[in-house]
Amino acid sequence: MKWKVLPILFALVYAVAILLTLSLVFSVETLKSSTPFVKDILFFTFPLTGGSLSSYAFYSSLLFTLAPTSVIGCLIACMKSPPRTLVNAFYTFQLVIGIVLLFMQDQSDKRFDLEVELIESIMQYDRTNNLHDAKKWDVTHRKLKCCGYDDYQDWFVTPNEMRTDVPDSCCLLPIKRCGMDASRKNSIEEKIHTRGCYPLICDQLRNIRLIYLSVVFLILAIPSVVFARRMRSWMLAIRRQRD
Repeated sequence: MKWKVLPILFALVYAVAILLTLSLVFSVETLKSSTPFVKDILFFTFPLTGGSLSSYAFYSSLLFTLAPTSVIGCLIACMKSPPRTLVNAFYTFQLVIGIVLLFMQDQSDKRFDLEVELIESIMQYDRTNNLHDAKKWDVTHRKLKCCGYDDYQDWFVTPNEMRTDVPDSCCLLPIKRCGMDASRKNSIEEKIHTRGCYPLICDQLRNIRLIYLSVVFLILAIPSVVFARRMRSWMLAIRRQRD
């Protein structure tokens, strides 16, 4: 690889990282608008300290951290003989950023909280006495085209009673009282959404995690390869001098 191509490569990598970050923003905000149950699960927590950033603050800090890092990487790539201390400092800085970013995206404990909230809200579902949770489920059903936690049958069993209805928002064509006696209907999949909402939310969270890790990979992979080649060249040069 010719060294004069490296600045262009750095610029392309950063451009792709920006596009992926924008895709991350879009995916997160789409999920947030699809279900009111998703709240702090998409906050990013600092490792060890327990402090957290809102998604908006995290997006901004990610972009404004990547920008100077990529510019410095391009400048180093253009230099014929960059100072070793500069290269080491740059590589260490990138390594620290990568480790912090990898730890910040682990939200498994909050995902468990989401799971508990979904199950409890189904058990307490009551459009008369608990309208707040009922509205949250209605929005989730309509936006994600799903029904219940794991599937539509979650609505039929509660601690206090056996239900035969599902919320009207589960219906393919949501009209008043369309969810009545859903458990007794034939060809139920032609009348209501049968897939549960939690698997759909988890699928979207996995996609968000994949996009996020792709951004981190782009940040670290190319510079690491470049500086590995630099170190190899320096070591070969030192061996030639000794010989």
